Amino acid sequence: MKLLRFFPTALFVVTFQAAFAQPNTVGTIAYNPELYSEGYTLIYPHNQPHARLINACGEIVHIWENDSLRRPGNSAYLTPNGGLVWSHRSAFFQNDPLWAGGGGAVIEGRTWDNEVQWSYELNDSTGRLHHDFTLTNTGTILAIAWERIDSLAAVDAGRNPGLLEGGEIWSERIIELQPNASGGADVIWEWRVWDHLVQDFDSTKTNFGVVSEAPNKVNVNFGTPSVVAPDWLHMNSIDYHPGLNQIMVSVPTFDEIWIINKNAPENGLVWRWGNPEAFGMGTSEDQQLHYQHAATWLDAPYHQGSPDFGKIGVFNNRNPGQTGPYSSVHLINPAWDEANEMYTTIENGSYAPEEFDWTWTAPTPTDFFSSGLSNFERLPNGNNLVLGGRTGEIFEFTPSGDTAWYYRVPIQAGSPVSQGTELGMNDNLLFRSVRYPAQFPAFNGVDLEPMGVWELDPAPPLPACLPCDLALEVTPFDQGAYANVTGANGDYTITWMLDDVNLCVGDSLTYSTSSDCSDAIQNLVEGDLVTAWVVDSLGCEAFATFNWVITNVEENSQMVRVFPNPTDAFCTIQGQFFSSYVHLYSLTGQHVRALQINPAIHTQSIDLSGLQSGLYILAIDDKRIPLVIAP
Repeated sequence: MKLLRFFPTALFVVTFQAAFAQPNTVGTIAYNPELYSEGYTLIYPHNQPHARLINACGEIVHIWENDSLRRPGNSAYLTPNGGLVWSHRSAFFQNDPLWAGGGGAVIEGRTWDNEVQWSYELNDSTGRLHHDFTLTNTGTILAIAWERIDSLAAVDAGRNPGLLEGGEIWSERIIELQPNASGGADVIWEWRVWDHLVQDFDSTKTNFGVVSEAPNKVNVNFGTPSVVAPDWLHMNSIDYHPGLNQIMVSVPTFDEIWIINKNAPENGLVWRWGNPEAFGMGTSEDQQLHYQHAATWLDAPYHQGSPDFGKIGVFNNRNPGQTGPYSSVHLINPAWDEANEMYTTIENGSYAPEEFDWTWTAPTPTDFFSSGLSNFERLPNGNNLVLGGRTGEIFEFTPSGDTAWYYRVPIQAGSPVSQGTELGMNDNLLFRSVRYPAQFPAFNGVDLEPMGVWELDPAPPLPACLPCDLALEVTPFDQGAYANVTGANGDYTITWMLDDVNLCVGDSLTYSTSSDCSDAIQNLVEGDLVTAWVVDSLGCEAFATFNWVITNVEENSQMVRVFPNPTDAFCTIQGQFFSSYVHLYSLTGQHVRALQINPAIHTQSIDLSGLQSGLYILAIDDKRIPLVIAP
């Protein structure tokens, strides 16, 4: 049975098994270990200084602490060697020359033990780091930075003066940083939007041309207004594809994703998608992206071999709906012509594809909406990890829609809150969540022992998060054996086994007719190594082994064992025999087969090949033993 649960802050419907429904409001709210994609999630929330790595139960397994007066600016990523690269800024920005949402200042590398390795700062009257950066396979960092352009330069470039509210415009740069031996970083490469402009507003100014004939250039007079007027493009994510040596950025004010070929940066944009109106090749009816975030290639090692390898994942924040705005997540499959090293176009001159490759929305789309922030990942096991950034809610769900994990950042205005607190919109902003697989190299040889949850006054752990303290002790006696179980979570089951074959299920292994195992015990002979296996309701398990002892020698001498049972083509019989034949009968009493044996051999194999599957009676001497032949 599945339950629908409504979360009024994010207005998102999730489904999960009733066994995992919990009253928690923050931290880990739902967790199904059978569905969860094993790993650790890195979170770096707004309005506080630290980055934390958490496990599925919401327990902090590692923390990188920063000065109390620093704030995210906004991303943090792990490196394979166990380091952390993050961006941060001062908590106070009132006197900064450039400031808008997403503003950063410093990009910094730290070790697993939180020691600063290198640091680079850009926050002055010429520009400012902001939003996001990405790590390359060569150890460099590609970062987004605002570039301040004064009004005279903007008008000379063809910007409509009527669009110059505030007297300036902020363009964008992409800079590549190489950490150096002095503890800083050098800018070793850059790409400027301002070098790739087109405009059809003023023929007397530079960059004049036909916008629709220059899709590789950026129309200096296009773009929806930002909250801060000069913030023209407001790039909010960047990613790098090492196989193609290409850079991808998300440009929300254009409702587009852009790709730049780092091999030929002078070519400008080699692919753009989401809003063909931005380059004169469509109208608002053709728009598919709406103030999107977190455009990333699916090119991680675990994506190789997947049909989604090389596609682009994106969080589409502000879809317009008939009953209100809603958010969605998508995969896009751009058509890359490897032979000609170019992206293909479609009939109307826009870049392929014509539509999304895959889309997810809430069952009622308007039930899930985050106007900003947020991201989406496709995980190694095929699950989807979706962050609603304005409510700090992270959902992991399977391809069929079942919830594997649901976590809500337990802070309000930067301070931890008690379990049971009902959080509202923007109380616990989170720019991005990143799941690192359990096999990620950074985790080799480091301490990931849980340090407790982040929230205050935590509730009892979810059932799946209770510790496995299950223990089993078996006490043999003259007529069987008893099992003593301690530390079980809920109900438990004890299975008795011989040679990996299940004998029976029950609390004891005795001759008593009241025991569930009284029949199975007839298959045991003295000296057999028997295993008891206990499993509790959470899947915790324990084992114990002992040697079977029979005190009634006369009874033991008359025993015959048949194993495995059920069987297929062969089985083994063990005991003392007097006849030279074993006979097999159907349940209706029809004689099916006679099998010759050697009475002098107490353990021997018999051939059952060629018999149809079903239940038979094996007769030897005066014994009648049920035998199942499996399909």
